[in-house]
Amino acid sequence: MKLIKGLLAIALVSLIAVSCKEAKEKAGDAADAATEVVDDAVDTATDAVDTATDAVEDAVDSTAAKATDLKDEAVEATGDAVDAAKEKVKEAVEH
Repeated sequence: MKLIKGLLAIALVSLIAVSCKEAKEKAGDAADAATEVVDDAVDTATDAVDTATDAVEDAVDSTAAKATDLKDEAVEATGDAVDAAKEKVKEAVEH
């Protein structure tokens, strides 16, 4: 009877050890899957930040180019206005 109890105890301990080993393997697989999901999320977020950065840089470049064009147009218009004013002053002085 003691021998049977001993064998049953050994079988029970072996069964628990195998169950723990399987649970550990499943937990490791779940951890690996979670790590992969986090890595994918980080990659996606990095790509999104890179895309947003590129868009902002393009907008800044476009705005700077437009500001330069507007400045050049304003300088030209001011020069034209000054020339027109000079002509009017000359005409007024001549008459």
